[in-house]
Amino acid sequence: MNKFNINNFDFLRFVFAFTVAFAHLIELSDLEVLKPFKIYLNARLAIDGFFIISGFLIAKSYENSAILKEYIIRRAKRIIPAYAVVILASALLFSIISSYSIYEYFSNSQFWNYLAANLSFQNYLEPCLPGVFETNKFCAVNGALWTIKLEEAFYLLVPVFYWLVRVKKLNFYALIVIVYLLSVTYYMYFLSTGNYRIAKQLPGALAFFATGIVFYKNFSILKKWKDYIIIPCLIVFVLEHYILKTQLLKPISFGFMVFYAAYSFRFLNNFGKYGDFTYGIYIYHYPLIQLFGFLGLFNKYPPLIICTLILMLTLLMAILSWYLVELPYLSKNRRLRQKKLRT
Repeated sequence: MNKFNINNFDFLRFVFAFTVAFAHLIELSDLEVLKPFKIYLNARLAIDGFFIISGFLIAKSYENSAILKEYIIRRAKRIIPAYAVVILASALLFSIISSYSIYEYFSNSQFWNYLAANLSFQNYLEPCLPGVFETNKFCAVNGALWTIKLEEAFYLLVPVFYWLVRVKKLNFYALIVIVYLLSVTYYMYFLSTGNYRIAKQLPGALAFFATGIVFYKNFSILKKWKDYIIIPCLIVFVLEHYILKTQLLKPISFGFMVFYAAYSFRFLNNFGKYGDFTYGIYIYHYPLIQLFGFLGLFNKYPPLIICTLILMLTLLMAILSWYLVELPYLSKNRRLRQKKLRT
């Protein structure tokens, strides 16, 4: 196992995924007893952490792929199987709780629009199913999936980026700086105009992904000096995130915090030895919370018990998804690496 693979990315992604899940649990349940915990959870920061790790790992995946086709197939196999399962399963199973009859449900144009939009990663075009979750705070079946289209876009941009560097001979760092500055400018502009929903989309998130790529390309230097860099990065992050509320250097400072955590604390290196359940936690938690809300379980039973049950069921679904849906589609090398972790 090479120097890149000995890390805590599995642990970090697990923490980020559960952060997002618990933040959505607080928002969708609307339980007063949970609201005090909201200040300790930052779902957006967790998502940014995912983007940083993606930049690092996707650059590695692309450089380790012999041809473009191999890279695309690898990325498609990692994302699409479980994603298709959650979309199709939700569309079929939630027909049971719809206020529409079975015939009305499956013949309704909204059902087919939902399938078309979500299977093409355009969840925002139709987030709801006919007659489903109409009494909930939001009717969206799976509001967490908006980031998947960003991930897919990142995957497609990486070959373009490397083509510009290798074929068109653009300077790697000059290109990164341009992309980074355009990204943070886009984000801060739309945030200043009150359009956070636009600010958080692809251009605004690209700075975090680009940071991950730079960290991969400078892995040895950063790993060597990480103990000296971490304190300045913590100071810059606290200043920007909590005081100035800007994002000029936050992708870099937070990115290094993620990098530092990934390559320190060796006792966490084998956290993912039994599997990478992160993706499953991320894509399955939202519809499960919505279902519990629709059934009125948050008000019928003690909140702590219901919240614990949701998180346990989410983890169970993620485990089943990993072994039954995700793992069989991974590359041979990835399966072998997973096997080595368990030995």
